[in-house]
Amino acid sequence: MQRRVLLLSILLVVAACAGSDTANTTGPPEPAAVAGIWLAEFAGVVVQFRIDQGPDQDLTGVFDSPMEGVTDLPTVIATDGVNVTIEIPVAAVVIEATVEGDSLTGIWKQGASELPITFARQAEPFTIVRTQEPQPPFPYESVEVRFDNGPISLGGTVVVPEGDGPFPVAVLISGSGQHDRDESTLGHKPFLVLADWLARQGVATLRYDDRGVGESGGNPAGATTADFAEDALAAVVFLADDERFSAIGLIGHSEGGLIAPMVAAQTDVAFTVLLAAPGLPGAEVLAKQTEDLMRAEGASRSAVEWRVGWATEVIALAASDMNSADIAAQIREVMAAAADDVPPGYEQLVSDAAIEDTVAAFTDPWLRYFLAYDPQPALEALAIPVLALIGDLDQQVSAELNISALEAALAANSDSMVTELDGLNHLFQTATTGALSEYGQIEETFDPDAIELVSDWILERF
Repeated sequence: MQRRVLLLSILLVVAACAGSDTANTTGPPEPAAVAGIWLAEFAGVVVQFRIDQGPDQDLTGVFDSPMEGVTDLPTVIATDGVNVTIEIPVAAVVIEATVEGDSLTGIWKQGASELPITFARQAEPFTIVRTQEPQPPFPYESVEVRFDNGPISLGGTVVVPEGDGPFPVAVLISGSGQHDRDESTLGHKPFLVLADWLARQGVATLRYDDRGVGESGGNPAGATTADFAEDALAAVVFLADDERFSAIGLIGHSEGGLIAPMVAAQTDVAFTVLLAAPGLPGAEVLAKQTEDLMRAEGASRSAVEWRVGWATEVIALAASDMNSADIAAQIREVMAAAADDVPPGYEQLVSDAAIEDTVAAFTDPWLRYFLAYDPQPALEALAIPVLALIGDLDQQVSAELNISALEAALAANSDSMVTELDGLNHLFQTATTGALSEYGQIEETFDPDAIELVSDWILERF
């Protein structure tokens, strides 16, 4: 599943394993020497500060991690007579460093972790260009729309191809976490790219901001996958009487692939495309995801076994029918026991703060519902054309586990196709390992062959 990737996740992982050095204290830097653009690259991730000097010598600036889709985080900057101190309050980061010419060298501190780091002065800020992101003029009509799910008003975009129509239309349903209508992730806009491609081939789309995001109202707090399915159902109802459309279908990514069969069971839709959709209960998906992501990031076998061991216990507790208070108490016991034999470098995962974060996450209604939900019955009930795709490098929804489960659930459907795509990750990018850390580094947003497979499959039927 695609929950929001933790800010500076790679730096945090490495920082937990790194020793600390002492910042250079060769003398007080002048504010003018601190002003500028400062860039560091670590484990393939580019981070930068953009610092300005005001007329009264005060320093202001922002922090960017472009590959993680993070920009313009406010900073607090001071020179204390010895060091430059830069704080990123929203991330609880403090950097203590000194400027020597075009280098800003010091220590990145976050929680209990300390990471030596050096920034180099740049003439221009680092930016990422996503070459697949469509640019105007567009050979189709794109219209902002609103539709309602009861008291919740949702904002979206309908894209209609050129020509007389009528056209098949697909509702795009995002993965887990709160996404805008483009499913923006680490600088990529996969739903924007998908909608553009489909429109150029003759398929219309409706994509919308998740509740509480962008132009959509409502509060996602406490909502479950079933609640989000009601939002998607409202999108289908909104399109139902539009004579420009010949058939309404669903395209769901990740959790959206759980939602699509739920919606299909409640209303008359013509097709569904499942992109990286689980075929197994969430508890099995998340346990495998925990293992695969650690391996993809290069964790040792002993570290993986340690993490998977206690994580599996925590997942099972959250998926049970116990009340949340009892689950919280038992999670604390499991993680306290795990802290007794934590591998070097992973102490932060079982710190007091991390334990409470884990308790909060695994007693959240959304995650408890996801872990307990079995998609098999809804998949088995699908009597419409179904295309299910998973990349063989997907470390979030494992092809190894879920392809066979999807095939079994759809076995009685005469117009179903389940395909494993070589070399693609959870976002359907051409990848090397499938690790989360690659998402923002990869220029490609959506593999062209995969996106063409989707459009061809739809147009062969409608």
